[in-house]
Formats: sequence, structure tokens, C-alpha cells
Amino acid sequence: MNDIITELLKTIKTSLIRFEKDLPRYIGKEAVDHFVENFDKEGFVNNGLQPWRDVKRRDPKSKWYGFEYRGERVTYKISKKGKGKVGYKDAGKNKTNFSAAATKREILNGSTHELRRSLRYTATQGKATIISDKPYAKLQNEGGPMKVFGRSGPVMPARPFVGESKELNNKIKAIVDREVNKLFK
Repeated sequence: MNDIITELLKTIKTSLIRFEKDLPRYIGKEAVDHFVENFDKEGFVNNGLQPWRDVKRRDPKSKWYGFEYRGERVTYKISKKGKGKVGYKDAGKNKTNFSAAATKREILNGSTHELRRSLRYTATQGKATIISDKPYAKLQNEGGPMKVFGRSGPVMPARPFVGESKELNNKIKAIVDREVNKLFK
């Protein structure tokens, strides 16, 4: 009888250790998947969809219309002034950073999708943390003053893609219930 109880306690202990180790990984994966869906929906899902404010690059009246950042390209042409002097003038319609595709592209979805692809999770005992290695992720998520080419620029509106979400909490509750039920099968 004692052998059966000892075996049962050993099995329960092993299951609890596995549960404690695996649960944060399951929750972290679910959270990353949920937050990536926000990019597809162009808004934050919490008590329904909270749509993001539209971007200036899609507004024909904005000076940012069609803008697509392509590294440190110069948007000026070189012209000669007088005797061998070189000056710069506005390139006008021949801007190297204009992209017709940028006027139609989804919010927070560049051609590389690097922000959405940067979302990861770290799982430790009893905890899952969502992270991004992109330095601009916090600014996009929370909003605030931004810099454009090293200069002070406009205030970026918050476009949250990571945060507290009722729908995510429901998904996490379902995962916990499923895993607890596995313990007692």
C-alpha cells in the first residue's frame, strides 16, 4: 500500500513540476500569437477591437504621404552653382523615399513586418514576459514624442499592440483549465 501511495505522490510531483515549467511557455506563445493578430486587425483587441489611428503616409494632404523609410538615402539632387560649387535642392516629385505601396500598406506593417516579427516571449517559473528587440516598439505601443532623422518630430499617437486584454485573459484561463484537467486525468 505504501508503495502505491509513494508512486502516486511521485507521479503527482512530476506532473506539477512539468505543469509549472510548461504553463508559462504555453501562455507566452498564446500571448505572442494574440498580439501578432493585432497587426492584422490594425487595432488592439481588448473588450472588442480598438482601431488604431490612421497613418499620415496614407493621407494625400500630409507631407508624409507615400513616405517609406529606406535607410539613410538622401532626398536631394546635387546641382552646380556657379564655378564648380556644389549645392543641394529639393528633389520635388523625384523623392527617393516615395512609395505608392506605402499609401496603401496596413498600419504598423512595413514591407519587412519587422515589428510584428520581433515579438517574443521569455518563460520562467510561473511567469511569461513578452519582449521586442526593436527600440521603437515602446514608442509605437505607448505613443509619445518622436525623432525623425535625429530631430524632434511630431508626437506619435499610441497604437497599442501589446498590453492587458480581456480576450487574452480568457484564452489564458482556457489554457490553465486545460492543463489543470490534464493533471487529474
